[in-house]
Amino acid sequence: MSDDSAALSIDFLVGFTIFLLAFIWVLSIIPGLLIGLQAFTIDYDAVAYRTGVILVEDPGQKSTNETSWEIATFQQDYNKADVLRFGLAVSREDPNILSLDKVNRFFDNTTFNYPDDYHNRSIFGDYPYRFNISLKYIGSSESVRSVGDVLPEGYGYIRRFVKIKNMSNATIDGSNPSLLKTKGYINGDNETTHVFSILLNNTGLIGEGSLVKDAAYQIIPKQESFMINLTYINSTLFNRESCFNISLNNTIVTDGTRTITFFDPIIDEVPIHMTTPQPVKYNVTIPYNTTANRKGINWEAPQIYIFLTFDLINPTCPGITGSQFLNSTNKTPLDRSFDYNYDFHNVTQPQLRDAVVEVAVW
Repeated sequence: MSDDSAALSIDFLVGFTIFLLAFIWVLSIIPGLLIGLQAFTIDYDAVAYRTGVILVEDPGQKSTNETSWEIATFQQDYNKADVLRFGLAVSREDPNILSLDKVNRFFDNTTFNYPDDYHNRSIFGDYPYRFNISLKYIGSSESVRSVGDVLPEGYGYIRRFVKIKNMSNATIDGSNPSLLKTKGYINGDNETTHVFSILLNNTGLIGEGSLVKDAAYQIIPKQESFMINLTYINSTLFNRESCFNISLNNTIVTDGTRTITFFDPIIDEVPIHMTTPQPVKYNVTIPYNTTANRKGINWEAPQIYIFLTFDLINPTCPGITGSQFLNSTNKTPLDRSFDYNYDFHNVTQPQLRDAVVEVAVW
């Protein structure tokens, strides 16, 4: 007997229902899978962009009250655990203008370890991103500075054009003794010990009365490296060069309350760690940087003085006990310290160099 009722069997209905539910479920999850795959590419670009913004537009942050994470303080040595966030900008008011000291500290792989130290301070997030951060000077043959892994086939990235604020420096040229004597930087006659002093006047450099208001061009001793060059100092002996051997006895730095000794000058182009007086023929360079030489005094004090003490030893000219020499503390009417200031005749001002920062994330 034929069945003409057109009724579907229970088995068919159950099977078709299960198929339909499974089909709907598959359709619902496929877009989610595709969106997830696409999101990783977007996320890499977004993370690279965010990291680039943090590095070139933000000055960074320490766990203490100091605003600069790259320097040691007069209270303690540098401690990377104090660094909460990397940021290479000179200040928030100067985005894309980077501090050379921060750049040097950031790419110092003897201090920070890849990837953890950099991830926790510049990448952030729980996802274990791999990354490469590099800096290259434009129009320069200097090597690219970088931290991170070798770049893979595909990655998200951001490239930012920046300027690097370089250190200031002063050159005191002893081969122009008439100028130095007019300014009161050469004194004495029979003295065998001479003290030359340099003044870093924070009140005039970064105080309310400063001639320069923009941190991108200011001289900021409390958070930036600087260099002092004394050249051809034997010329200041005024024709008594053959009589005396010159030695650098010590270099003292004081904030008016505390005093420290600087042990690492460059003498006649050779870096020296001084434990005893050192002979000098022509030049002495004092390279003061932010990653060392900071503990012991308050670099935010109104005035910082640097005193270099020289001894003159006479092995060849009987009857002559001393000489005029580089000496700004002889208590004469011309007595004055060398002012490390914004006079471009005396001090080479901070200069900006073009560079590119690239952040790649994958």
